[in-house]
Amino acid sequence: MDWFAAALLSAVGLSAQALVYQRLQKHHYPINTYMTWAWLGATAVLAALYLRPEHIDAIARNILPLLLSGLSSMAGNYAYNRAIRLQGNIGYVEAIMAWRLIITYIYSLLLLGAVFEPLRLAGMILIIAGVLAVSGAWRMKTKDLKIAWLSWALLGGFFFALLSIFARFANDDGLSGEVSIIIVLLVAGIGFLGAAIAEKSSLKIKFSHIHLIIAVIICAVVGNAAQFVSYAKSPNLAYAIAVDNSRIIILFLVGIMMFSQSWSRAKAIGIALTFAGILLLA
Repeated sequence: MDWFAAALLSAVGLSAQALVYQRLQKHHYPINTYMTWAWLGATAVLAALYLRPEHIDAIARNILPLLLSGLSSMAGNYAYNRAIRLQGNIGYVEAIMAWRLIITYIYSLLLLGAVFEPLRLAGMILIIAGVLAVSGAWRMKTKDLKIAWLSWALLGGFFFALLSIFARFANDDGLSGEVSIIIVLLVAGIGFLGAAIAEKSSLKIKFSHIHLIIAVIICAVVGNAAQFVSYAKSPNLAYAIAVDNSRIIILFLVGIMMFSQSWSRAKAIGIALTFAGILLLA
C-alpha cells in the first residue's frame, strides 16, 4: 500500500474511531478507561498480525524514538478527547489541530530533505480551507473560542506532530509502519492504564457496551496502522497528515445521514476544495 492509499484508509478508520469515542463519553466512561482498552486491545491484534522475531533488533535500535512517539500518542489522544468533551463540534477541534501541518511540513523540508513541491503545497492549502469551511471554523464567533477546549486542541495538534516525527525516525532506520505502531500503542496503552490506576478509575465496561470497545479496537487497528504506513512512506509528513485531515468531510457526511446536520453552500464548497486538494496530493 502506498502512502496516499494508506492516508485515505487512515482517514476512514480514525473518523469511525472519533465517533465511537463520543459514544463512550456519552456513557460517562473516563478517558483513561476506554483508551486503555482501545490501545492495549489494538496492540494485541497488531502484534499477532505483524510482529515477528526478526523485528526485535530494529525495535531495540529505535526504542528511544518509539518510546517518545508512544508518550506523544498518549498525550495527544488525551488532549484530543478532552477537547471533544468540551467542544461538541469535532470539526472545530480538528480544524484547530490542523496546525500540526505547519510543524511537520517545515520539519520535513529542513530535516528530512523533502522536495518543495508547489502543487502539493497548494493541495494542502486547499484541504485546510475545505476543513475550515466544512467545520464552520472559519466563522467561529468569539464566544465559541473558549480557552478550555482551544488549549487542549492546540496541545493535541502539537503532540500529534511529535508522534509522527518520532515515528519517522524509526521508519528511516528500517522499521515498518505496521511494526512501529505496535510499540507506540503499547507504550501509550500502558500509560493510560497507569493513569487509570493512579486516578482509581474503574476499568470495568458494562456488558451492554462491549460492542463499543470491540468497535474502537477495530477502528484503532485499521486507522492507526494505516496512518503509520502513510507516515513511513510519505515524501513529506505533512502530505500524509493533510490527507488524513480530510476525515472531517467523512464526519460531516455521517452527521448529515445520522444526526440531521444542516447542509449549506459553504460546506459544499469546502467538500469540493478538500477533494481538489486530495487530487493534487495524490
